[in-house]
Amino acid sequence: MAYLSEFITLNELLPCLVIVAFAAIVQMSVGMGFGMLASPLIALVKPEIVPGCIVLIGFSVAISGAWRERENISAQELKMGIGGRIIGSLIALGILIQINDLRIFLLVFGIVMLIAVTMTASGMRVAFTNTNLFGLSVVSGLMGSITAVGAPPMAIIYHQRPPNVVRPTLNAFFASGCVLAILTLSTSGWFGWIDVVATLLLCPAMILGIYLSRLFANLPARFTSRALLALSGAASLLLIVKSLN
Repeated sequence: MAYLSEFITLNELLPCLVIVAFAAIVQMSVGMGFGMLASPLIALVKPEIVPGCIVLIGFSVAISGAWRERENISAQELKMGIGGRIIGSLIALGILIQINDLRIFLLVFGIVMLIAVTMTASGMRVAFTNTNLFGLSVVSGLMGSITAVGAPPMAIIYHQRPPNVVRPTLNAFFASGCVLAILTLSTSGWFGWIDVVATLLLCPAMILGIYLSRLFANLPARFTSRALLALSGAASLLLIVKSLN
Protein backbone atom coordinates (compact mmCIF):
# COMPACT_ATOMS: atom_id res chain seq x y z
CA MET A 1 0.00 0.00 0.00
CA ALA A 2 2.93 2.29 0.74
CA TYR A 3 4.15 1.71 -2.81
CA LEU A 4 0.72 2.49 -4.28
CA SER A 5 0.55 5.72 -2.27
CA GLU A 6 3.38 6.99 -4.48
CA PHE A 7 0.88 6.92 -7.36
CA ILE A 8 -2.41 7.69 -5.62
CA THR A 9 -3.43 8.19 -1.98
CA LEU A 10 -6.39 6.51 -0.33
CA ASN A 11 -8.18 9.88 -0.08
CA GLU A 12 -7.86 10.21 -3.85
CA LEU A 13 -8.60 6.59 -4.70
CA LEU A 14 -11.88 6.25 -2.80
CA PRO A 15 -13.73 9.11 -4.57
CA CYS A 16 -12.32 7.93 -7.91
CA LEU A 17 -13.72 4.45 -7.28
CA VAL A 18 -17.15 5.93 -6.54
CA ILE A 19 -17.01 8.10 -9.67
CA VAL A 20 -16.09 5.16 -11.94
CA ALA A 21 -18.81 2.93 -10.47
CA PHE A 22 -21.39 5.70 -10.84
CA ALA A 23 -20.30 6.47 -14.42
CA ALA A 24 -20.53 2.76 -15.32
CA ILE A 25 -24.06 2.61 -13.93
CA VAL A 26 -25.06 5.61 -16.06
CA GLN A 27 -23.38 4.16 -19.16
CA MET A 28 -25.15 0.82 -18.84
CA SER A 29 -28.49 2.40 -17.92
CA VAL A 30 -28.82 5.03 -20.67
CA GLY A 31 -26.18 3.89 -23.19
CA MET A 32 -23.85 6.86 -22.87
CA GLY A 33 -21.87 8.96 -20.47
CA PHE A 34 -18.99 6.98 -18.98
CA GLY A 35 -16.15 9.15 -20.25
CA MET A 36 -18.15 12.35 -20.21
CA LEU A 37 -18.97 11.85 -16.54
CA ALA A 38 -15.82 10.14 -15.26
CA SER A 39 -13.20 12.30 -17.00
CA PRO A 40 -14.02 15.75 -15.59
CA LEU A 41 -14.95 14.47 -12.12
CA ILE A 42 -11.76 12.41 -11.77
CA ALA A 43 -9.79 15.39 -13.10
CA LEU A 44 -11.06 17.38 -10.12
CA VAL A 45 -9.85 14.67 -7.71
CA LYS A 46 -6.69 13.33 -9.36
CA PRO A 47 -5.87 15.27 -12.55
CA GLU A 48 -2.62 13.34 -13.09
CA ILE A 49 -4.51 10.21 -14.21
CA VAL A 50 -6.74 11.79 -16.88
CA PRO A 51 -7.32 11.14 -19.63
CA GLY A 52 -4.99 8.12 -19.63
CA CYS A 53 -6.82 5.78 -17.27
CA ILE A 54 -10.21 6.65 -18.79
CA VAL A 55 -8.85 5.86 -22.25
CA LEU A 56 -7.58 2.47 -21.05
CA ILE A 57 -10.86 1.58 -19.35
CA GLY A 58 -12.78 2.77 -22.41
CA PHE A 59 -10.64 0.57 -24.64
CA SER A 60 -11.65 -2.58 -22.76
CA VAL A 61 -15.33 -1.67 -23.08
CA ALA A 62 -15.08 -0.72 -26.76
CA ILE A 63 -13.06 -3.73 -27.90
CA SER A 64 -15.44 -6.16 -26.20
CA GLY A 65 -18.44 -4.49 -27.84
CA ALA A 66 -16.79 -4.52 -31.27
CA TRP A 67 -15.81 -8.19 -30.98
CA ARG A 68 -19.27 -9.25 -29.83
CA GLU A 69 -20.89 -7.89 -33.03
CA ARG A 70 -17.84 -7.98 -35.32
CA GLU A 71 -19.78 -9.42 -38.26
CA ASN A 72 -21.79 -6.17 -38.52
CA ILE A 73 -18.82 -3.78 -38.57
CA SER A 74 -18.81 -1.55 -41.65
CA ALA A 75 -15.20 -1.81 -42.86
CA GLN A 76 -15.54 1.15 -45.23
CA GLU A 77 -16.92 3.45 -42.55
CA LEU A 78 -14.34 2.24 -40.06
CA LYS A 79 -11.46 3.00 -42.46
CA MET A 80 -12.81 6.48 -43.13
CA GLY A 81 -13.31 7.12 -39.42
CA ILE A 82 -9.85 5.90 -38.43
CA GLY A 83 -8.30 8.06 -41.14
CA GLY A 84 -9.98 11.13 -39.66
CA ARG A 85 -9.10 10.05 -36.12
CA ILE A 86 -5.41 9.83 -37.06
CA ILE A 87 -5.49 13.44 -38.29
CA GLY A 88 -7.30 14.56 -35.12
CA SER A 89 -4.79 12.71 -32.93
CA LEU A 90 -1.90 14.41 -34.72
CA ILE A 91 -3.51 17.81 -34.10
CA ALA A 92 -3.96 16.86 -30.43
CA LEU A 93 -0.31 15.79 -30.31
CA GLY A 94 0.75 19.20 -31.61
CA ILE A 95 -1.28 20.86 -28.86
CA LEU A 96 -0.19 18.55 -26.03
CA ILE A 97 3.50 18.85 -26.90
CA GLN A 98 3.22 22.58 -26.24
CA ILE A 99 1.75 22.03 -22.78
CA ASN A 100 4.22 21.39 -19.96
CA ASP A 101 2.16 22.61 -17.03
CA LEU A 102 -0.71 20.74 -15.35
CA ARG A 103 -2.75 23.93 -14.85
CA ILE A 104 -2.61 24.74 -18.56
CA PHE A 105 -3.54 21.14 -19.35
CA LEU A 106 -6.57 21.37 -17.05
CA LEU A 107 -7.60 24.61 -18.77
CA VAL A 108 -7.45 22.98 -22.22
CA PHE A 109 -9.10 19.83 -20.85
CA GLY A 110 -11.97 21.84 -19.34
CA ILE A 111 -12.55 23.85 -22.51
CA VAL A 112 -12.62 20.74 -24.73
CA MET A 113 -14.97 19.01 -22.25
CA LEU A 114 -17.34 21.99 -22.39
CA ILE A 115 -17.34 21.76 -26.18
CA ALA A 116 -18.22 18.06 -25.90
CA VAL A 117 -21.06 18.80 -23.47
CA THR A 118 -22.37 21.60 -25.71
CA MET A 119 -22.27 19.41 -28.83
CA THR A 120 -24.21 16.68 -27.03
CA ALA A 121 -26.77 19.05 -25.51
CA SER A 122 -27.39 20.90 -28.78
CA GLY A 123 -28.89 17.90 -30.52
CA MET A 124 -27.01 18.93 -33.66
CA ARG A 125 -27.40 16.55 -36.61
CA VAL A 126 -25.70 16.34 -40.02
CA ALA A 127 -26.22 14.15 -43.07
CA PHE A 128 -24.23 10.93 -43.31
CA THR A 129 -21.66 11.50 -46.06
CA ASN A 130 -18.03 10.44 -46.40
CA THR A 131 -16.92 14.07 -46.10
CA ASN A 132 -18.91 14.64 -42.92
CA LEU A 133 -17.77 11.31 -41.48
CA PHE A 134 -14.12 12.15 -42.09
CA GLY A 135 -14.44 15.70 -40.75
CA LEU A 136 -16.23 14.71 -37.55
CA SER A 137 -13.77 11.85 -37.04
CA VAL A 138 -11.00 14.44 -37.03
CA VAL A 139 -12.85 16.36 -34.31
CA SER A 140 -13.45 13.11 -32.42
CA GLY A 141 -9.74 12.26 -32.57
CA LEU A 142 -8.78 15.69 -31.26
CA MET A 143 -11.28 15.60 -28.41
CA GLY A 144 -10.72 11.94 -27.55
CA SER A 145 -6.95 12.30 -27.29
CA ILE A 146 -7.19 15.24 -24.90
CA THR A 147 -10.20 14.26 -22.77
CA ALA A 148 -11.01 10.59 -23.57
CA VAL A 149 -14.42 11.83 -24.76
CA GLY A 150 -14.68 11.42 -28.53
CA ALA A 151 -18.28 10.26 -28.85
CA PRO A 152 -20.22 13.57 -29.26
CA PRO A 153 -18.96 14.33 -32.81
CA MET A 154 -19.82 10.79 -33.93
CA ALA A 155 -23.30 10.96 -32.42
CA ILE A 156 -23.97 13.94 -34.67
CA ILE A 157 -23.54 11.90 -37.85
CA TYR A 158 -24.63 8.41 -36.77
CA HIS A 159 -28.09 9.35 -35.47
CA GLN A 160 -30.03 7.75 -38.35
CA ARG A 161 -27.81 4.78 -39.16
CA PRO A 162 -29.02 1.22 -38.39
CA PRO A 163 -28.28 0.44 -34.71
CA ASN A 164 -26.92 -3.03 -35.51
CA VAL A 165 -24.24 -1.36 -37.67
CA VAL A 166 -23.67 1.69 -35.47
CA ARG A 167 -22.86 -0.23 -32.28
CA PRO A 168 -20.03 -2.47 -33.55
CA THR A 169 -18.66 0.08 -36.01
CA LEU A 170 -18.41 2.83 -33.41
CA ASN A 171 -17.02 0.42 -30.83
CA ALA A 172 -14.32 -0.61 -33.30
CA PHE A 173 -13.72 3.07 -34.10
CA PHE A 174 -13.40 3.99 -30.42
CA ALA A 175 -11.14 1.01 -29.69
CA SER A 176 -8.83 2.12 -32.50
CA GLY A 177 -9.12 5.68 -31.23
CA CYS A 178 -8.04 4.59 -27.74
CA VAL A 179 -4.86 3.08 -29.19
CA LEU A 180 -4.17 6.31 -31.07
CA ALA A 181 -4.93 8.36 -27.96
CA ILE A 182 -2.47 6.34 -25.86
CA LEU A 183 0.21 6.79 -28.53
CA THR A 184 -0.54 10.53 -28.63
CA LEU A 185 -0.47 10.91 -24.84
CA SER A 186 2.69 8.80 -24.50
CA THR A 187 4.54 10.73 -27.19
CA SER A 188 3.58 14.07 -25.65
CA GLY A 189 4.55 12.97 -22.14
CA TRP A 190 1.01 12.91 -20.71
CA PHE A 191 0.79 9.15 -20.16
CA GLY A 192 2.82 6.98 -17.79
CA TRP A 193 2.79 4.21 -15.22
CA ILE A 194 0.50 6.18 -12.93
CA ASP A 195 -2.24 5.80 -15.55
CA VAL A 196 -1.70 2.03 -15.77
CA VAL A 197 -1.76 1.61 -11.98
CA ALA A 198 -4.87 3.80 -11.69
CA THR A 199 -6.62 1.74 -14.37
CA LEU A 200 -5.92 -1.52 -12.53
CA LEU A 201 -7.22 -0.01 -9.30
CA LEU A 202 -10.36 1.46 -10.87
CA CYS A 203 -11.42 -1.48 -13.09
CA PRO A 204 -13.11 -3.36 -10.19
CA ALA A 205 -15.29 -0.28 -9.61
CA MET A 206 -16.29 -0.31 -13.28
CA ILE A 207 -17.22 -4.00 -13.05
CA LEU A 208 -19.22 -3.32 -9.88
CA GLY A 209 -21.03 -0.46 -11.59
CA ILE A 210 -21.92 -2.67 -14.55
CA TYR A 211 -23.28 -5.28 -12.15
CA LEU A 212 -25.28 -2.74 -10.12
CA SER A 213 -26.68 -1.11 -13.25
CA ARG A 214 -29.36 -3.81 -13.46
CA LEU A 215 -30.91 -2.19 -10.38
CA PHE A 216 -31.23 1.07 -12.30
CA ALA A 217 -32.63 -0.31 -15.56
CA ASN A 218 -35.74 1.88 -15.27
CA LEU A 219 -33.93 5.18 -14.90
CA PRO A 220 -35.68 7.85 -17.04
CA ALA A 221 -33.22 8.25 -19.91
CA ARG A 222 -34.12 11.86 -20.67
CA PHE A 223 -33.74 13.05 -17.08
CA THR A 224 -30.54 11.04 -16.57
CA SER A 225 -29.00 12.41 -19.77
CA ARG A 226 -29.79 15.98 -18.73
CA ALA A 227 -28.37 15.38 -15.26
CA LEU A 228 -25.26 13.87 -16.85
CA LEU A 229 -24.71 16.89 -19.07
CA ALA A 230 -25.32 19.32 -16.20
CA LEU A 231 -22.85 17.50 -13.93
CA SER A 232 -20.24 17.20 -16.69
CA GLY A 233 -20.64 20.85 -17.61
CA ALA A 234 -20.34 21.99 -13.99
CA ALA A 235 -17.23 19.86 -13.44
CA SER A 236 -15.66 21.23 -16.63
CA LEU A 237 -16.33 24.80 -15.51
CA LEU A 238 -14.79 24.06 -12.11
CA LEU A 239 -11.71 22.68 -13.85
CA ILE A 240 -11.36 25.87 -15.87
CA VAL A 241 -11.79 28.04 -12.75
CA LYS A 242 -9.33 25.85 -10.83
CA SER A 243 -6.73 26.13 -13.58
CA LEU A 244 -6.99 29.95 -13.61
CA ASN A 245 -6.58 30.38 -9.85
